[in-house]
Amino acid sequence: MAQITIFDAEMHLMVKIWDEGQIKAIDLANWATETLGWKKNSTYSILKKLLEKGAVRRDEPGFVLTPLVSRDEVARDKTIRMVDKMYNGSMKLFLTGLLGGSEPDEKTMAEINDLIERARQEGGR
Repeated sequence: MAQITIFDAEMHLMVKIWDEGQIKAIDLANWATETLGWKKNSTYSILKKLLEKGAVRRDEPGFVLTPLVSRDEVARDKTIRMVDKMYNGSMKLFLTGLLGGSEPDEKTMAEINDLIERARQEGGR
């Protein structure tokens, strides 16, 4: 599946949809009104964009929403875009900034090394 860019306002709705697995649009709109202070029309406008992008599917009856992209896919895309924008695509500069000059403990270093090794094997960045 092609990468789908999810913007911040859309992300609020996607997180709720991921958390629920499936949710009726009216329940999502009510949640957004209560939690985020959004008007229902605003929620439906953002939801329309998510449908057009193919991030969610709408099923009837009841306008039930189901996510079509995973949280991990979106997180990876957002991270790659942030590294490209903030660190000129340099993973080294990103990790240096993330660690903030502090020394990670051995467990964290082992986990980072495992992630790097898996990325190498998968041909990732």
